[in-house]
Amino acid sequence: MEEERELTFSDILRIFKRRKWTFLIIFLLTIFLTAFYLFFVATPTYEAKQVIEYKSSSSQPTVSLGSMSSAANLLGISQPSDSGLTTEIERMKADWVLANVVKELNLVEKANENKGLIARLRGTEVTERDLIDSLKEGINIQNVQDTNMIEISYQSSDPTVAASVVSLVYSYYTDYAENLYFEDSQSYLNQVETLFEDVSQQYDQINKEVLDFQTKNKISDISGGTSQESDPLISYYSETYMNILKLEADKNQLEIRKQAIEDNIFKLSPETKEFILTNTEKDTPVKDIKSKLVSDRIELETLKLNSPSSPRIGALEAEITVLEDELKKNLEAIFSNDLNFLASIDMETFNEYTGIITQLQLFDVTKQVYENMLQVIDDEIAKRSPIMYEYFLLRKDQAILQTRYNTLLTALEQERMKASLYDNKFKVITSAYIPENPVSPNTTLTLAIGGVLAIFLGILGVFVKEANDKTVKDLYEFESLFGVPDIILDDSNDAEKIVNYVYKKDFKKFGLLFLGDFSVAQNLSQRIYNILNTVKPNKTEYFTSKENEDYKEKFEKFEKFKNTNEAFIMFDNFNNGDYILYRDDLEKIIIFIEEKTTNLEDIKEIFKKEKDPTVVYVKK
Repeated sequence: MEEERELTFSDILRIFKRRKWTFLIIFLLTIFLTAFYLFFVATPTYEAKQVIEYKSSSSQPTVSLGSMSSAANLLGISQPSDSGLTTEIERMKADWVLANVVKELNLVEKANENKGLIARLRGTEVTERDLIDSLKEGINIQNVQDTNMIEISYQSSDPTVAASVVSLVYSYYTDYAENLYFEDSQSYLNQVETLFEDVSQQYDQINKEVLDFQTKNKISDISGGTSQESDPLISYYSETYMNILKLEADKNQLEIRKQAIEDNIFKLSPETKEFILTNTEKDTPVKDIKSKLVSDRIELETLKLNSPSSPRIGALEAEITVLEDELKKNLEAIFSNDLNFLASIDMETFNEYTGIITQLQLFDVTKQVYENMLQVIDDEIAKRSPIMYEYFLLRKDQAILQTRYNTLLTALEQERMKASLYDNKFKVITSAYIPENPVSPNTTLTLAIGGVLAIFLGILGVFVKEANDKTVKDLYEFESLFGVPDIILDDSNDAEKIVNYVYKKDFKKFGLLFLGDFSVAQNLSQRIYNILNTVKPNKTEYFTSKENEDYKEKFEKFEKFKNTNEAFIMFDNFNNGDYILYRDDLEKIIIFIEEKTTNLEDIKEIFKKEKDPTVVYVKK
């Protein structure tokens, strides 16, 4: 008799057959609750969208001081730069933009009017900051893949609010971006105007000094075209001087890019370098060696497990040692030179980096040439008369100031033109509209999830109920746990089988122990008694165990039972005292197991006490 057994597929089918109503009720209840939530509880959510296109360059002029890096470096000012798409997306979620949306839609008042019960009890007040943060999280702004399109979307239980938020976010963003642009432009103009005024005064002064010098020294009257010959030198000098400034600006940009590459690649730890080196898509000796090492180690460990005496183990260990040394040497060779490492993992960046270094070296050479040429011109002029040299220095300063003057004047005109021709960076492709259908809850998906959940809960409910049911479920379970019963009754009225069994065995005194419903025990015992009296009138006595019976009556009944030739007694509980009193005087104890009523633990207990009982299984 086994107490535990493996659950087979047949057992599962029988469980579901027994608990079909449990499964069906849970399934239907879950479906009903899902539908009730879907149609009566869940708040529909609507999503409004607006699609806009980013124009990489606006219609205003773009040529300005920023394009003249040498002049910009010379003048020490920076032109407003054109922000990128990522920056513009973040600006759309700026506090100023969202605060205006909140105010225009009266979201603070509406939120406080529609507060939940808990918020009202707590006295919580919704603030403008709360709604700005909520909008910042709720508004979704993303770039449509592989395009310059931007999609702005927002979800709300009110379709009108959803469309209004999307539309107003873009509207206030355009105002915000325009304000920022003109603030930056005005700041830039103020800087340029201040410098222009200063340079203009210096330029006027140098022009006056040149004219005075020419008048005083009668330069224009010198024969031989001395003044004309000095003009090309002055022009060359000023041009060379401006080229040096341009070189410095370009060199600074290259230095920044060079530093970025070095910071990203060269300053990594050796462990990180090794990881990048061996995991890059580009094939390298290190990657091949490491791959071979992995395969050899796997083979070695496999052989140690399956064939510990294999001669291949020694050869593999030697090969692994060689590979480890080779890997170490390769890593040292690559890491000893940052350029080797860069070339191993990213040839494109390597080419860029080496190109930058080359350009920087060439810049240094060119700068030295320019500086030497300036010195040559200086020396050339210095060989001439002191008056001409002094005149050359004045003309040189005049040429430099003239370049500054023209550059600033051009910058002023271009920036003013840009401001007058300001254009938004985005173009509306699809305007926001009030959505007609909610995006959530998704009826089909929710019902599908509810159906899956209903099946799961139904199965869970079946097994929980089965686990909590400690009674005998069916004949198959009883037989699998305790063996085949001696007698099987199709119902509780089938007393003839018991009588036939008693008659055939010729039991004079026997007991009926019912592990089940007391009413069934009384009915079946009475029917057995009636049949026995029909066969042998007035020969068989029927005794019934009674709870709380007077001891005198109890023992008198027991003595009568002992002195009666043929009798049987009915017990409804194997733990009561009468069962202990009568059991030794009984030829046979007949135990009745009632399907779906008798507890399994009671059956185990009685089988421990009774060595050879007659088991009767009563079906329901």
